[in-house]
Amino acid sequence: MSSEGKLIVIEGPDHVGRSMHARLLSERLEAHGVAVKVVGLARSSLLGEIIKTSNSGIHNLNWRTRALLYATDLYDQYIHDIQPLLDAGFVVIADRFTLTPLIRESIRGGDSDWIRTLYNKLPEPTATVILQAGGRRLLNRMMYNDSLTKLNHYEAGADMALSPSITRSFLQYQKLLREAFMLHAEEKNYPIVHTRHAVSEVHNSVWNHIKPFVSDMLQTIRE
Repeated sequence: MSSEGKLIVIEGPDHVGRSMHARLLSERLEAHGVAVKVVGLARSSLLGEIIKTSNSGIHNLNWRTRALLYATDLYDQYIHDIQPLLDAGFVVIADRFTLTPLIRESIRGGDSDWIRTLYNKLPEPTATVILQAGGRRLLNRMMYNDSLTKLNHYEAGADMALSPSITRSFLQYQKLLREAFMLHAEEKNYPIVHTRHAVSEVHNSVWNHIKPFVSDMLQTIRE
């Protein structure tokens, strides 16, 4: 077994099921005797609660300020949580890492090269998987979960003046996000897992992409 930690990243748009699949992946790794910790955006001790509770106010700031806030949040987690856990041999699963804040600000006119420099001291993930779903599928899930009323203007891309209708704005915004995620996936050779299938199928697909990177850490499950 290896004592070297691994950083696994699950990326994708809001409501695609990232948090659920990060949890399922964590549980499966733990069943194999692997020490796991899940982290993610806006979860630092320094800024996590401020970002969450001041969500609407933060999203009214300019792209450069938002980029700095999210970068500070990630660096605080890296210094105090991620790096110590990796040194201790954990698998750290990040429910979004640097790609989401880069894409969200880039499609709003932010300087992608400048934003990348904010993260150049962070390690490259051991593996990254991008979860994907069409905008209408995401909208249907929100309607089914009764969360459509909680959709904020930023998540819908309403701040970009895409459409006077918040649902149409959401669909157009999701198209921009999807194109950006696919472009980065092609550039970095990240696997894309579509979430149109049953949860168990999607999880197994995620597992099949991640397993080669953690196989040296897995213990045999005895029945």
